[in-house]
Amino acid sequence: MKTRRIEVYPLYGKETEVRKAQVFLVETDSSLDSPKVKKIFADSLCEKTLFNAVEAETYLEGANAVEVFSKPGVTETRGPVTKKLLGLQGIKARVAVGDIYFCRGMDTVALKKKVENRWANTLVHHVRPLDPERFSSPRLPSIALSRNDRVEHIALETIGPWTEARSLGFSDGEIEAIVSFALAQGRETLSDVELEVLAQTWSEHCKHKIFSASIDYSERGDHPYKKIGPKRIPGLFKTYIEGVTREVGREEMLLSVFVDNAGIVSFDDVLNLCFKVETHNSPSALDPYGGALTGILGVNRDILGAGLGAKPVANTDIFCFPPLELEDTHPEDLPKTVMPPRRILEGVHKGVEDGGNKSGIPTVNGSILYHPSYAGKPLVFVGTLGVMPREIGGRPTAVKGAQEGDHIYMVGGAVGADGIHGAVFSSMELKDDASTGAVQIGDAFEQKRVTDFLLEARDQSLFNSVTDNGAGGLSSSIGEMARDTNGALLKLERVPLKYPGLSPWEIVVSESQERMSFAVPPSKVQAFEALANKHAVGAYALGFFERTGYFHIKNGSETVGHLPMDFLHGGLPSMTLTAHWEGTKAHPCPYGSEKNPPPPVNPLDALLALLSSPNIASKESLVRQYDHEVQGQTIQRPFCEGSYTGPSDGAILSLEVPGGGAHTGVALAHGINPFLSEEDPYRMATACVDECVRNLLCSSGILHHMALLDNFCWPDPLSSPHNPEGGHHLGQLVRTCEGLRDACRVFRLPLISGKDSMKNNYRGPSRSGKPLAFGVLPTLLVSGLAKVDTRRPVGNCARKPGEVVAELGPGTMSLRASAFSRLYRVSGETLLPPVNLEKSLDIFQRVEKARDMGLFSALHDISDGGFLTALAEMLFPCNLGAKIAGDGTNGSLFGEGPSSFVALVPKERLGEVTKIMGDCLNIWGTVDNSSHLSLETPGKTFRISTLDCYRAWDGGVLKEP
Repeated sequence: MKTRRIEVYPLYGKETEVRKAQVFLVETDSSLDSPKVKKIFADSLCEKTLFNAVEAETYLEGANAVEVFSKPGVTETRGPVTKKLLGLQGIKARVAVGDIYFCRGMDTVALKKKVENRWANTLVHHVRPLDPERFSSPRLPSIALSRNDRVEHIALETIGPWTEARSLGFSDGEIEAIVSFALAQGRETLSDVELEVLAQTWSEHCKHKIFSASIDYSERGDHPYKKIGPKRIPGLFKTYIEGVTREVGREEMLLSVFVDNAGIVSFDDVLNLCFKVETHNSPSALDPYGGALTGILGVNRDILGAGLGAKPVANTDIFCFPPLELEDTHPEDLPKTVMPPRRILEGVHKGVEDGGNKSGIPTVNGSILYHPSYAGKPLVFVGTLGVMPREIGGRPTAVKGAQEGDHIYMVGGAVGADGIHGAVFSSMELKDDASTGAVQIGDAFEQKRVTDFLLEARDQSLFNSVTDNGAGGLSSSIGEMARDTNGALLKLERVPLKYPGLSPWEIVVSESQERMSFAVPPSKVQAFEALANKHAVGAYALGFFERTGYFHIKNGSETVGHLPMDFLHGGLPSMTLTAHWEGTKAHPCPYGSEKNPPPPVNPLDALLALLSSPNIASKESLVRQYDHEVQGQTIQRPFCEGSYTGPSDGAILSLEVPGGGAHTGVALAHGINPFLSEEDPYRMATACVDECVRNLLCSSGILHHMALLDNFCWPDPLSSPHNPEGGHHLGQLVRTCEGLRDACRVFRLPLISGKDSMKNNYRGPSRSGKPLAFGVLPTLLVSGLAKVDTRRPVGNCARKPGEVVAELGPGTMSLRASAFSRLYRVSGETLLPPVNLEKSLDIFQRVEKARDMGLFSALHDISDGGFLTALAEMLFPCNLGAKIAGDGTNGSLFGEGPSSFVALVPKERLGEVTKIMGDCLNIWGTVDNSSHLSLETPGKTFRISTLDCYRAWDGGVLKEP
């Protein structure tokens, strides 16, 4: 077959700019000269293009150029899409797609360096000067791995060094347990397949060893905050997460929690809701685009694999990045192996955008935070909400289970070397020599086909169980599903491969994307395969679920793995850890900042500075690139609309389309405040729950029909010679769990799912070679969902003048650990006010009562930046003004605290609000149509235009990358 090279160039652009073209390598015997075929390539840039490469020769005369192609084994989605488009024209072809970057004003060496720093990633791309012979002998890249396909058998006495060399992450105690098991079995060796399966199954990512460990907790020194120690904790998950959910009860709502890929709750008599939030931090540090894309597609598969399968209807994303200016202020001090901040932002954002938009799932809620500690490893939280019918054919969809004799089917893409050791990799700190095989790149189009197939197969009752091939691949999915039958036989020779040369252990643990595993009854096999063929997805029979007590793995006639199920899932030795909390303590980070200046005399100058600060300023230029409208269910979007925009507190989706009752909807929101962790992690946890609940209430959520998820991202909490802060970080984790438990207990809110990522550290050289060792701020994300009556929505912004501006809350605002304190010097704030969760619950109940009586025309939570910042955000959309009066102190204007709102109240309803809120109400003034914010203080009045406030908020962060 002949290979042709087709280059597609833009017709416009400045001569001195670096410009991008696309390269198609097409191997086919067919002609590519028809207008329809030419249009396939010409449309690839979505702009006016030159199609003919000979014309491009003249155009490129005098320009230097470099090519960028994916490395062998790295997924590149444009080639398969082009191949399918050609197939629709009756052309059989192999296709590879790359890019050309060219410039007339830059030599090749400088251009190559710029491309590597700005657009390509040498971890996954080849970046080479353009080959002058590119038209004479083009060739498609081929992949042939020179692996040993024979199974390696490791002597018991060498398992320790062998697994260390393979970076499997076993502890000394785990090695001892494995050796003892083998000796008890009368074995002298274990296969590399068996050790890899154990490493995946026992990884921190999969077994949550720190959350399962017994912990001896104590507090060092005297501190002014809540004392919770010393004590022995039998397990953080059992004591705090699962414990409070059992204590809260809510059995009528909770259908499946902590046992499946996502939490499943009842929504009404017709629908169940599934919710899951995952992290994908380590891969996103190395390849931001691939890491984030894999993360969002992976959490979509968690929803597809929950119960008998739910339809993903909404995505959320929360990112924690280093300040973008670090690459300007500390260019040589940044970690060597981590992408610079702007590349991380661009790549992560683009990955989540492509994952959602190309899968047809709206991205409806999220936030972006900045702190220098995230320079070592960004935090990428991605979540998905799913909807499923309560029953199908009389069978509850929240319940699943493989049956003895069921066929093992893998559906979706083929297996490659991408994603090897992903589960192990994500359980370790990021080092200079981190495994790059953990990087994967997903294909959203392929996953959409898998999604459509799965949901139709579910509705036809063609399988008994389903789960995703996420962390650990087949090892994880089949190993977990086999617990239902206490055994399985997996046949590796039947696994489809992307290319030859993979070793058996690589086939077992590869995390190549877009794959789901099914348990299919023998009587449904024919219909199952026929449906897969209809949807053009691969369905591969790989074995059987058996009641043998063993996870049996064969490659042809050879047994390559034979592990007892009870040892695989129950043989992991538990840990006993020591934790201590040393009180309020600055988090160690190599990127310090200058001392804060004193606050300005004019508080409205401080307002402008807060509005333009990165953690408060608008992210609209990034958020607008997500599709919020696809599926047609979004009621409340990320921004309040008007002449301008303002931030919404949460998202609202109608659930009438997927079959819910009339006027039913669901609100999604979250709470996150890692800055409080330096002060007191207990306070951080209560603040996160409080903020999430407030955002749900501001999004019309019903308090008694809320459910929460927890996500912990922590610096390494295990003490070691190179991590002397480990015990303190573990103490912070204990206090966070205590605060989370206390808030959920008082508010009567169950935790339905969650995830922990425990070693978010960087240890290695800087770009200049200086050694670095630091971790992220201890970070808790609390996400929530709540039922909504869509007939009673409350807005988040001002719509008409004349309404009363009221502050609702306990009146315990503080500048300590606030956004204001991160900008300005604060004096006199020695402690945070004490937590009163019972008072917070009382306020929530009063606010909900007044809201449901229609007494608020708008409601907005007070968070970063305090009261004045929240009020300004409410005035943006309709360019309204307000006249308010107060003592003018920075604490009252910019202080932060729990359970506080800005409410806009029609004047004629103020008496009713006063009666309900009592002493939790403070009147500030009224909204007017002056388009100015006027603040009257004793002795002086300050005034600023709403448009100036909006400009500060809208222009304070990086726009289009």
